[in-house]
Amino acid sequence: MSPAPTLVTLAGDGTFRAPDAARIERLDLPADPPLAALMRLRALLGDDLDAQIATRLALPAALGSDPTDHLLPATLSLLSGITGDLAPYGWRIGPGLGRAWAHATDLRGRMLDAARIALLGYEGPLQSTVLGPATLAASTFVATGERTLSDTGAVRDLPLLLAEGLAEHLHALLERVPGAAPHLLVREDAVAAVVAGSIPTPSGRRHYDPVPPARVALLWQSLLEALRTGAGLDPAQVTLGVGADARLIAEARTAGARRLALAPRRLPALAGAGRALWEEIANAHEAGVALELVVDPRPGGGMERELGAVLRIWHELGYAESDAAGFTLIAHTGASHRVHEGRTDPSTAPAVEDLLDEDALVALLRAAPAWAERVAD
Repeated sequence: MSPAPTLVTLAGDGTFRAPDAARIERLDLPADPPLAALMRLRALLGDDLDAQIATRLALPAALGSDPTDHLLPATLSLLSGITGDLAPYGWRIGPGLGRAWAHATDLRGRMLDAARIALLGYEGPLQSTVLGPATLAASTFVATGERTLSDTGAVRDLPLLLAEGLAEHLHALLERVPGAAPHLLVREDAVAAVVAGSIPTPSGRRHYDPVPPARVALLWQSLLEALRTGAGLDPAQVTLGVGADARLIAEARTAGARRLALAPRRLPALAGAGRALWEEIANAHEAGVALELVVDPRPGGGMERELGAVLRIWHELGYAESDAAGFTLIAHTGASHRVHEGRTDPSTAPAVEDLLDEDALVALLRAAPAWAERVAD
């Protein structure tokens, strides 16, 4: 008898707020933030809920333990052979290894070492998380003070440098957790602003030119190909966050993406201009592309309403609710939506409160059975 199909997979956005002193004491956790965080994550996502509700454990890229402990410097520390520092205007890529950059590298090493202890004997999916090349280009600066987005050569190199660093990272991870099945979440939090031409110049008096979706897709294609050859990651092991743009979804498929992350709160209604977007999502689904929905499961986060809207539109497109079986739900606090919508500069460090926490994951776990029941045959 064949095993029952997976109805839903539960995952996080790659961040996790380090347990505070009260939680550490109450749960008798070690005082080391990476170790404590990984122990809690393993307790929450280390095992499937049941035969049809799967989980995807993550190695957190950011804990918020200090002002430089967030996803941007964590990703920068992976760029192979690249140095830089935290300047007054933001993270600078260029000659010289600054203390903040070295600290970000040290934090990543500490997390890998904590994984050897906290994930001893673990076998299953293990997600690493990075910002994608378009978002990196918009979030960082070169030596002149301009954003990296202004330097065509530097932007072209970002996917290859990131893939090379990820290959080293995943090798180190598998040395420490040999039972892990690597997965990669590539968050393109600023891609909508890059394509729209709404990334401001350092002076704030103008914006960089819009980048055509086809050019963004070349970055994704370069990254996916380099990950396949250098890190042994098949595109099915890589989730690409593409925003809510029909052109980007189509270009991501052309680039070879096989998993796409979408945020329901940014998806329009089916009527009018929204139809083209939803039809492109349906085309991706028909082509076998796995869909992952980014939701805020916290009270007031709107997850139940947004997922209900997805199923209603899915039905209007001619699908049954059971056709949504197999989707992944990614818990997220919604902080990246402000970047997508152009309300927050992508170079701005997030607040600690913007990181995923244990309560949000617990809320997702509690909501999963109801979703699974809706999409079951």
